[in-house]
Amino acid sequence: MAEDGPETIAIYARVSTADQDASRQLDELREWVADQYPDAETEEYVDVVSGAATDRAEEYHALRKTISERALDLVVVDEISRLSRLGGGEIHDFIQHALQYDTSVRNREVGLSIDVGSSEVDRAVKEMLAGLLGDLAKIEHK
Repeated sequence: MAEDGPETIAIYARVSTADQDASRQLDELREWVADQYPDAETEEYVDVVSGAATDRAEEYHALRKTISERALDLVVVDEISRLSRLGGGEIHDFIQHALQYDTSVRNREVGLSIDVGSSEVDRAVKEMLAGLLGDLAKIEHK
């Protein structure tokens, strides 16, 4: 990541069924990214799949692959539960994967930012919060 902000950002949006539309998430995320990081290059990943079925989420897996290629500085989601409805464990795994490859993660809705350069304590607290939000989303889904 450049000192003045990320150069390459991924937007990840997910809806659970074909009856739903990801356009609201995408519009809000595009606007947020354009406002925060006007010079960044943006890639979009959109899945139409239940968050409890991440094994079938093709774009989610493509995003993880792009992260492992060290091609992204930042992943932005509308809310952390878009990453998974499987609870905090899956979300924690995604965040750890991203950080391992120098990619930060931001939750636009609540302003949660888990950054590569953060202290271990700061990252641990924010990962705990992300896990809690994921667990709440799992309970809400039931």
